[in-house]
Amino acid sequence: MHSSHDFEQILAPPFPFTSQSGFIFSESNTIEMSSQEHCGFIGLIGRPNVGKSTLLNKLIGQDLSITTPKPQTTRNRLIGIRTQGASQMVFIDTPGIHESNLPLNRKMIDYAVKTLEETDLNLWLVEPLKPHLIEPHPDDKKILDLIRNSNNKTILVINKMDLADRARVLRTIDVFSQNGSFAEIIPLSALKSTNLESLLEQLEQYLPEHPFFFESDQLTDASERFLVAELVREQIFRKLQQELPYSTAVQVERFEEDPNCLRIDCLVCVERESQKGILIGKGGTMLKQIGTAAREKIEKLLGQRVFLALHVKVVKQWTRKTHHLQALGYH
Repeated sequence: MHSSHDFEQILAPPFPFTSQSGFIFSESNTIEMSSQEHCGFIGLIGRPNVGKSTLLNKLIGQDLSITTPKPQTTRNRLIGIRTQGASQMVFIDTPGIHESNLPLNRKMIDYAVKTLEETDLNLWLVEPLKPHLIEPHPDDKKILDLIRNSNNKTILVINKMDLADRARVLRTIDVFSQNGSFAEIIPLSALKSTNLESLLEQLEQYLPEHPFFFESDQLTDASERFLVAELVREQIFRKLQQELPYSTAVQVERFEEDPNCLRIDCLVCVERESQKGILIGKGGTMLKQIGTAAREKIEKLLGQRVFLALHVKVVKQWTRKTHHLQALGYH
């Protein structure tokens, strides 16, 4: 394990980090790659709002996973695929791991925990420690326990380094190094795309020799219906405040081609009548804003004109009832 002095030497160049080599902290030597195809599943895990979805989008070069300033936006595992040369990386974006007794949240956490054991490698995203903190966040300590019990290798990614000074990043590296054993420790900024090339270079070294699982031009295995529902849900998070977005679910009820455009009907479920009123807004203005913003992103994703209609329905306590969760796709 590296000492803080070793990191000090490696981080000797001035901030900010660049995408050049020299900012990767490795416990292993470079693994020789053959000319055969290499392919592997890579899990993105971490607490809510540490930048997993942003990183996924940057790694595959497409806004596939929804991102908002609010935590706990991601609810399902989502696959993003990057194929370059003889290497294919299958990234799995997961919901944030956190403490919760709400049935919906428990489903989300189960998705993330299960991913730990189903991948060839995991990227654990953390943020630089706050100046007054001397140990990891309680939820990060729980993730540390999960990693210790996992048979898979883990790369620790210190994200959002653009928001921290050099001393904070060094201290974060030191604290996490003392608490766990990692294949690599990589500081980066997903938002600014800083150090992403170095991350990709390192990931290639851990891909097993295996034929590609997906076509070389495929970006995800998610259906267009799923992606459309997610883009609508993203705009609900962006347009509405407080807790209302967490009480909404989106289902695509119609997805039909016609000569001029793609016609899509989405059902937005809420838990209470008062939430329905807020979501629709005075004279339907809020729902129209959400629909317009979502339609623009859907058209960009699918590359065609879209007619999008949103309908709102009250499904009482859907986040707490197992049969409602199953009906809305949270199996």
